[in-house]
Amino acid sequence: LMATPASLLMKKYGRRGGFAIGSIFGLLGCGFCTIGLYISDFWVFIAGTSCFGAFNAFNQYLRFAAAEAADDEFRPKAISWVIGGGILAAFVGGTLAGNTANLMLPQYVATYIILAVTPILFAITIQFVKMPEPEKPAPVEEKQKKSSGRPLRQIMKQPAFVVAAIGTSVSWAGMILMMAATPLSMKACGLIDDVPFVIQWHMFAMFAPSFFAGQLVSRFGNLNVIMMGFGLFGVGIVSGLTGITLANFFITNMAIGAGWNLMLIGSTSLLVTCHTEEEKGKVQGANDTIAYGLAAISSFFAGYLQIEIGWNAVMIAIVPQIVIVALVVWWMRSFNARTVAAE
Repeated sequence: LMATPASLLMKKYGRRGGFAIGSIFGLLGCGFCTIGLYISDFWVFIAGTSCFGAFNAFNQYLRFAAAEAADDEFRPKAISWVIGGGILAAFVGGTLAGNTANLMLPQYVATYIILAVTPILFAITIQFVKMPEPEKPAPVEEKQKKSSGRPLRQIMKQPAFVVAAIGTSVSWAGMILMMAATPLSMKACGLIDDVPFVIQWHMFAMFAPSFFAGQLVSRFGNLNVIMMGFGLFGVGIVSGLTGITLANFFITNMAIGAGWNLMLIGSTSLLVTCHTEEEKGKVQGANDTIAYGLAAISSFFAGYLQIEIGWNAVMIAIVPQIVIVALVVWWMRSFNARTVAAE
């Protein structure tokens, strides 16, 4: 819900201003969660997690900020390195929670109090990062000319936007569908003690490819990197459908985690090519609203599919999603070929 408002706020106040606003939500999230746990109020705690959701919506634009701050040659690497920073979460997050959970009562109160340092530090440090400034208001006589660029509907008809939006959406929806169902399925298979191990390495796989994904985009192009992600999703699905051992869950989580990374980075690199500076707010907002909306739906369906039908149903549900990605990539390649031939 906050993806589009966050993007528009950044267009108005700049990236630094937008990230500072997002940090306020992060701080509020820590506060509400702490209070909710302390007074044992579920809905106050939910208010806190909602604020964290808003904080995350703002922070998802870090990848676009990196793209804007880099030149054309370095842009894919900038995007991938920013996303790759999340590899720290695979280890730091779990370690922090484990070491602070019982420092105070109720459990995890200390975790949220300590976590409040994160948005504060982020809001401060981001102010020292060089980023493009927000556009200055145009003179009255030029406002009609500049406006906000082309209509969003027109931009969304571009093959580049279609592929980027679908690639981003499927990378998130498919990955979250699998990740949300994994603990439930592993518990049903008697592997509950191995869940932290699998999820931790899944998160590692989500971000580790970032350190070379930029080079892949520069060398092979956005569409080929998206299809590499498609291939890794396929490997994960095959592993998930052929067994329910620890090895199967591990391979599935690793492959789909890495597939998410390549598909997302390829899609993000493609998206920034289909809009102008004045159009970025609404285009990036629309892209992320679609993607995270579908991701939210996937998280709800994951539990239902796993409990009512089983793990195989979760794997099969991802198949049509990645097939759509392959089809739109083929469509864009055909469109580009026809355009070149016509010239």
